[in-house]
Amino acid sequence: MIPAGRAETLADAIGNAYRNNPALAGAREISRAADEGVVQAQGAYGPSLTLSAQHEYRDARIRGGILPARDDGFGTTAELTLSQPLFTSGRLSSGVDAARANALAVQARLEESSQLTISDVVTAYVFLKRDIEIYGVAIEIYDLLLKQRDQTISRYRLQDSTAPDVDQTLNRLELAAGRVISSRANVETSAARYRNLVGHYPAELAPLPILPDLPALEVLYQQAETRNPSLAAFRFAEAGSRAAVASARAEMMPQIGAYASALRTPVTPYQNSYRQESVTAGVRMTMPLYSGGQMSANLRAAKNRNLADQQFVEQARRDMRERLASDWSQLDAAQASLPRFTAAVEAAERAVDGVKRQETAGIRTLRDVLDVTNDLLSARTAAVQARADAYVLHVNVLRDAGILRVEMFSRDSATFANSPTHPLGELAGMPLRPLLDALDRAAKNDTVSRAQVQLEYSFNFDAMKQDTSPLQPVSQPVQ
Repeated sequence: MIPAGRAETLADAIGNAYRNNPALAGAREISRAADEGVVQAQGAYGPSLTLSAQHEYRDARIRGGILPARDDGFGTTAELTLSQPLFTSGRLSSGVDAARANALAVQARLEESSQLTISDVVTAYVFLKRDIEIYGVAIEIYDLLLKQRDQTISRYRLQDSTAPDVDQTLNRLELAAGRVISSRANVETSAARYRNLVGHYPAELAPLPILPDLPALEVLYQQAETRNPSLAAFRFAEAGSRAAVASARAEMMPQIGAYASALRTPVTPYQNSYRQESVTAGVRMTMPLYSGGQMSANLRAAKNRNLADQQFVEQARRDMRERLASDWSQLDAAQASLPRFTAAVEAAERAVDGVKRQETAGIRTLRDVLDVTNDLLSARTAAVQARADAYVLHVNVLRDAGILRVEMFSRDSATFANSPTHPLGELAGMPLRPLLDALDRAAKNDTVSRAQVQLEYSFNFDAMKQDTSPLQPVSQPVQ
């Protein structure tokens, strides 16, 4: 909770979202479930022990003969079965690889959700501040026009202005009132978005913290190749489908396992006095010889899925590069426009002050005053919007490169890494797992032909890079 009287900082908002956002909390639970899938796959190396027991009553009668007969009584049967895989031609090791790839892909999606939550909270925080500021600008302009209306009505009563002057002022005043109403609604909308992500409405928002400097775009491309979580998730998915190819091949190869069982069963189902007890142990080898083409089709399908995943990796890479280039260009434009909008606001403020004096002196008309007042509104709104866009785009670029972290906003923010795997998870598949895994991997075959992927490596749009900007430096006020 934020102490009373203290403004909520962006770090506070991000920390609350990390702790309380249901979507992020759900992603963490899914990641933990995927980790347990690895434990399950490793456990397949170990022995399985099954007990089956039944105790039943049977009443059987023979009718219609010369000597009717009847047997009834209780019988108890129990069987204990032990099985241990010894060699699976790569099936078990492929299952472990597929489970690990899935767990890593889910963790990458969790990291993607984490960074998306940060950028969403930043956007909500910045846009709420923006809309509050624009609402203040709208009220200020309304107050200016309200004073202008009172002056115009007073001059009309003194016959120094006309009825159309009054109507024109009223027209601009009512339009300004509509903008106040609309901007207030925007504040409420942004506040609702903020509450959705953070879990509560803020009482007051603190100034925005300074963001870390960005490296060159080429450096960001290189960082994104290894750190962008969306791209990483697709790469892990490709590794998982490659493991599925090895698993499909293994299903066509020999499977060797040991088994043992102990059986106790009554000689007749009506009594337990006379019973048979036996112990069986052996080694079993199974290998499919013909499946009607099913296994071959499964292998071809697994190969096709892996070829598709190879293409999807490149498409994810292109999507990442597009988002990064787009946000970088928009950020560059927003930062370049900031001094322009600042100069526009300063010029509009001077114009409003000067034209008002000229209108009082009879050099300018009322319409000129109203026009420059409207220009001031447009300039201030554009400046506020540009500042907000520049901040959000800066964060989006960090997210696109995969380097957006909570620590960029607060040193005290707690990390929310996955809970460690259950301590007994490392015992899955023991005691033979290390030996059997090495033997199984020696026989594993995950060979898949490389897809014909067209890679994209261009950095700049040369046509625009060579274009000379027609803009002049920021205009200076006339002395």
